[in-house]
Amino acid sequence: MSSFEEHKLKQAKIEVVRAQVERFRKFYADYFHLEETISMVEYFFETIYNLDGKDAWMHLAMDTYQRVKGMMKETSRANLETLIELNNLTDQLDGEMARLLILRGWDGHKLSREEYDQLYLAYGHQEEREKQLEIVLHNLRTFYELAHKPIAAYLIRPARFMASILGVSLLFESVEKAYNAVLPVSPEIFVSFIEQVEQREWEYLRASFPEETSTTESEW
Repeated sequence: MSSFEEHKLKQAKIEVVRAQVERFRKFYADYFHLEETISMVEYFFETIYNLDGKDAWMHLAMDTYQRVKGMMKETSRANLETLIELNNLTDQLDGEMARLLILRGWDGHKLSREEYDQLYLAYGHQEEREKQLEIVLHNLRTFYELAHKPIAAYLIRPARFMASILGVSLLFESVEKAYNAVLPVSPEIFVSFIEQVEQREWEYLRASFPEETSTTESEW
């Protein structure tokens, strides 16, 4: 791939991410403006889609994770693995959508909501989209539960210290950001939020893949 093609692909990926985040901001506008939920929705609906330095982050994250996963508790390892999995899957889907966008003759313009939805539908990959949604919902619930355990606040400082000793501060910072993002949210608002996300995202998937029947969705 030439440098020009790489640049165009990167720009297309940036546009796909921008359009996706814009959809989230419209779907969950109330939570993007509610003080106690701003950090949560920005982290789970924007930060994980941010392309700045993402390749370098993923390379370093996987390298350091492989070195220390044997020292981690099973629950901590599982939580970190789902965070890495979400980043990998999201990056893969965004990249492939960007390639499709270029193949469809994209000239660099800002995608409208209708154009994004058409691209989303044309790309397909329903199974991967459902998996992505499941991981997002799982991560939201998991980090919320962890952040609101009384002992959590006492474990953050020693965990941060150990991460610095082991040379995995970057990984810990990602987990800590997720922890801090959900910490201010009350149980009532979180339940309302997660229910709305679950409902609206499954509705979006059903609208995008109307002829497909999702076994996973029917279980919710």
